[in-house]
Amino acid sequence: MSQIVFAQEPDVLPLHGVTAPSFKELADIAIKDLRAYGPSSIVCGPITTGGTGYQVLNLEIFNAVIHGLRQQGEYVFTQIPYEFGLRRLVRAWEEQGNSGYCMPILEVFYARLFESGLIEKGWFIPGWQSSFGTRYERNKLTEEGASIIDLSRDEIFGFMRQKYPLAHVERVLAHVSS
Repeated sequence: MSQIVFAQEPDVLPLHGVTAPSFKELADIAIKDLRAYGPSSIVCGPITTGGTGYQVLNLEIFNAVIHGLRQQGEYVFTQIPYEFGLRRLVRAWEEQGNSGYCMPILEVFYARLFESGLIEKGWFIPGWQSSFGTRYERNKLTEEGASIIDLSRDEIFGFMRQKYPLAHVERVLAHVSS
């Protein structure tokens, strides 16, 4: 059982599943970890497309929200450690001559997670509508009967203030739509 599935601190981004040879096997690693903890929630929002327009800022928001929800007693699965494996698999997918949005991320990795029944709630970061992948996640979670919660910009501000200086939070949130 992995101890990295649930964010303990916003700066903790341990690698997991980086060497999984396929999207399916990476999803299987995540599902195994999820089963060890039971039903969980997930934070959804732009990572690589949409949001602030900057992946690093999107990840800062994710980490702050995951940490903040955990501080409130919510069990939150974090997909961030699996992003390293996903990025490697996307590069391999592209090297095979594929282009456009890498649908196996959604149709294999995330679909398998959501179909497992272990994700019962999705917390959506403001600006989620700007992300193709996050729109897919919302539809899939809804299809699977998960609760959907839209976080407000004020909630994001509060989570980020737990970790970052005010000036930085204001700069990041200037890129986030309401």
